Amino acid sequence: MGLLSAFAPDEVARSVCDIDLDALAGRGIEGLLLDVDNTLIGRGSVEPDADRCAWLEGAIERFHVCLLSNSVRGTRVRRLKERFGIDGIAVWHWDRKPCTGGVRRALALTGTAPEHTAMIGDQLLTDIWGGNRAGLYTVWVERISPREFIYTRHVHRRIEAFIARRLQRAGLLPGPARAVGEACEEQ
Repeated sequence: MGLLSAFAPDEVARSVCDIDLDALAGRGIEGLLLDVDNTLIGRGSVEPDADRCAWLEGAIERFHVCLLSNSVRGTRVRRLKERFGIDGIAVWHWDRKPCTGGVRRALALTGTAPEHTAMIGDQLLTDIWGGNRAGLYTVWVERISPREFIYTRHVHRRIEAFIARRLQRAGLLPGPARAVGEACEEQ
């Protein structure tokens, strides 16, 4: 299973709202690195919906939170940083997830060690693989919206569906059946 396990999340949830913050704290998690696009905010939106806002506010009360987004301009990250008073990084080039440069910078902002930090995101090829490479606890959530960047939709999601099917067959997808079924059915 070697290479395949690099993409295996530690936990699967339908939404960030379904992530049990008490359970994360019980695992010794002190910091959260959160993807933005299609994890907290749907494509084309500028702010999380009310449920995600409430979840994020609860997370901020309990954990050191840092946004970590692959983004050229970082406009949405800046808006969320200001709105919620948290740290955030928009990474590009060699710091992009799944590379670990941006993750290490985010860890410096949270002040937490990798083994006490969770990466939460909607993409296996960026968020989960990058978090796993950096030694974080990883949580794969269902994407909020089918609207995505064209490359993400036509390349990443097809590869992701292929990998998700393999992970499912190998018994490496923990938790609820999720929209992994949806990801697996896309191809």
